[in-house]
Amino acid sequence: MDVPITKIILARHGATEWNAQRRYIGHTDQPLNELGRKQAKELGSALAHFRLDAIYCSDLRRARETACEVQRAVCGAGRSQPLLIADARLRETDFGWIEGLTYEEAMARFPEEMTRWYEQMETQTPPGGKESLSGIRSRVCHFMKEVSGQNYSRILIVTHGGVINSWLAHIGKKPFWENPLKHGEWIECDGQEVRETE
Repeated sequence: MDVPITKIILARHGATEWNAQRRYIGHTDQPLNELGRKQAKELGSALAHFRLDAIYCSDLRRARETACEVQRAVCGAGRSQPLLIADARLRETDFGWIEGLTYEEAMARFPEEMTRWYEQMETQTPPGGKESLSGIRSRVCHFMKEVSGQNYSRILIVTHGGVINSWLAHIGKKPFWENPLKHGEWIECDGQEVRETE
């Protein structure tokens, strides 16, 4: 029996204070700022007309708050409430020693480590971090294959820039550094693309 083709909407969470200040934010659990709350509401309005079987999100607060806003909007549009599932596999990477720093601050404090990371991101971790780009891709691919095999017709995944960029680069949509989504934006992928990457 063929696995049903799941439509997967990827959405980037709304902005936080550290996002606004252009600081590395990985596992630090910040809430949405005022702009981020506005972006989450706008995302909810944009997605309210979709029938969503489930909403998956990172377990970090900024993603959960964004996902809850979409869930409210879908219910407010008269649709049935989609299941909301937080999953740590959708977290942003842990930025280690540079968590909370700007790029300039990180380069001033850790010039050799930062240069090595940027030049060899596929195999190198952020300074003091635990996960390379290939590590992010591996966990995201495992998650995507798992959810695409569920009996869903369309799901929403609310997550982080690094996770989205890793996935889109993996399926050949965009190079990693071509960040297609700003905070609160979304893109839809076909579940078939998940199976084609196996």
